[in-house]
Amino acid sequence: MITSRENPLIKLCRRLQSGARARREEGLFVAEGARLCREALRAGVAVQTLLATPEAAEKNPWLREAGVPVQELSPGVAAAISDTKSPQGVYCLCAIPAAAELAIRPEGRYLLLDSLQDPGNLGTILRGAEAFGITAVILGRGCPDRFSPKVLRSTMGSAFRQPVVEAEDLPETIRRMGEAGVPVWAAMLKPGARTVRELPTAGGLGVVIGNEGNGVSREAAGACSGAVYIPISPQVESLNAAAAATVVMWEISGRRG
Repeated sequence: MITSRENPLIKLCRRLQSGARARREEGLFVAEGARLCREALRAGVAVQTLLATPEAAEKNPWLREAGVPVQELSPGVAAAISDTKSPQGVYCLCAIPAAAELAIRPEGRYLLLDSLQDPGNLGTILRGAEAFGITAVILGRGCPDRFSPKVLRSTMGSAFRQPVVEAEDLPETIRRMGEAGVPVWAAMLKPGARTVRELPTAGGLGVVIGNEGNGVSREAAGACSGAVYIPISPQVESLNAAAAATVVMWEISGRRG
């Protein structure tokens, strides 16, 4: 049993929990909680080590049946790794999957995120994307790390299954999609914008959700086929980015087949 916070494995886990840079450098991330760890295993994520307190291991007998090394931790050490107020005492150390390439499908439905800031919003969007069968979520530069603790918790496991593509140049990606016959629309209010229900129903389709404070950038909007908006009560200024994305995904997913 590991009883010291200075143990190399514990120091590594704490570093991975602290920031995206450490995760990129190590090529690893930590998932916390029994449900997330089980979802990672079921999704085929390369789980290197399971970590658990004796009490958590007793409550979760599947830990010993997962075919992955299990390292026991003292409660104090387990709490030191945690990113939550009420840790369950179960963690898994995982390899970050290789970055996915964008496959532009003629009938695909895509959600593109332009410099989204809030990890909770990203997690909610990834969960919704899996629920509504979105072909891929495309992350522009500046979006939260999808393997951060808060994002992973918000996805409830969808982060391990929903296809996600990271785009270094979002406007160029939008142009590529348009050239391939998949028009992309910017979610924003501007003259000539159509409602989300008025989007073309045939072929592929993509919608860009912008930054929580500034909306879709000028560069990304300029690469789009046009603008689209969600009709809401005039007393409400705007929707939260995750709420707007959920409405958009519901609308565009219902147009397949």
